[in-house]
Amino acid sequence: METLDKAGRSPIPPLPQHCGSGGIQRFIHATKQLLLWVWHSDIEFRRSGWPAMLLAIVSVACILLGLLPQDVISNFSSLKNVDSVRIFYMVKDLMLSQVESSMVGVLIWASIGRAVFGIFIAAMDVLFYRHVTGRPYDWESMINISLVNTFLAAAALFAVFNPAIRELLGYYDQLIAHIPTLVQLNGALALLIAALLGDFAFYWSHRICHSTRLFWNLSHIYHHRNRSLNLLTCSAEPPTMLLAAAGGLSLLILPLVTKLFTTDVHNAGWALVVFIAFDALTDPSHSVALYYVEARSWPLRALRWVFVTVGVHYTHHSRDVEGKYGTGCNFGARMTLWDRLFGTYVEPPREIPPTGLFDPAADTCINPIRYLFSPYLRMAQELRQNHPRHWPRILLGSTDYEPPVPSKLSR
Repeated sequence: METLDKAGRSPIPPLPQHCGSGGIQRFIHATKQLLLWVWHSDIEFRRSGWPAMLLAIVSVACILLGLLPQDVISNFSSLKNVDSVRIFYMVKDLMLSQVESSMVGVLIWASIGRAVFGIFIAAMDVLFYRHVTGRPYDWESMINISLVNTFLAAAALFAVFNPAIRELLGYYDQLIAHIPTLVQLNGALALLIAALLGDFAFYWSHRICHSTRLFWNLSHIYHHRNRSLNLLTCSAEPPTMLLAAAGGLSLLILPLVTKLFTTDVHNAGWALVVFIAFDALTDPSHSVALYYVEARSWPLRALRWVFVTVGVHYTHHSRDVEGKYGTGCNFGARMTLWDRLFGTYVEPPREIPPTGLFDPAADTCINPIRYLFSPYLRMAQELRQNHPRHWPRILLGSTDYEPPVPSKLSR
């Protein structure tokens, strides 16, 4: 007969004989071993037999998944529903309802052409990677990054629809509304100023992400880890407020700057198409195939005087520690003006430089779990193992700073 405790509640039933403390300990031990195995395992396929067939199937699926964000699929699946187009990076999307009717069709097809060009360059990276780099294409890395980017895209959607974040951004919009507008601009000049201001905001946001440990370790390091960098192995950044170079701090700096101007670009005419064309050429900024072509083409190299070409941005990802700035160079998104003005411009070498983190022993993280969580665990270990007086430098110090008790996790 079941006995009751003093409060009249039924006691917790005893564990069965086979689930005693020894059984629980064995279960906990087995779980830990499984988690450790998952953590330390890398994505790896043999190149023969059924693993090779599985690699081919998974690779095709991940290539398609990697191309889904392209405008040609997401925004232009139905031409009748297109209401805006992106003209230039870090410039607000253009509402087609306010554009001359004669320009609407031209802008839509120019945007579709940009998306198709990006897909074409991604295919060229896959087909000619060995010819350009001398190494076989890193399919495992491409699969890993595709999984990572899918997770980060889902996290970004959660952030966008999170009520607390939306409320916070509402307060920010109210703050922006109180900033006076000092200069009225429109047309092609407005488009040029908007592009320069957008690039200015991105430049400083990007540079801060490279110089401050918090921004680097909890966001931007993801974008720089890959040693087999190409258009399909380029990782996004976590959508952590203020920490990302693109979409985070830059999107908070930009409204503060641009509110001082009225940049009405709707009447820019064919300048809009010209900017779309240059944006299309500079957008595949992690392409090895386009780098190879640019290095052998004088007209494309000449564009570096104004634009952040593929070669300019790819050099930003270089882990050549012999260089003057290493990866601390070429911070602009689309224009080289700010890098040249602030002394951070470095001319790309003819041969494609090695990419990835400076530390030669850095973990390449061909594992989506480790890729996503190792930077956060590493910083958590640093905070736990060091006295609180070191926390300010651990969080906000230079990326060159190493705490007194460093983390044992690989970079």
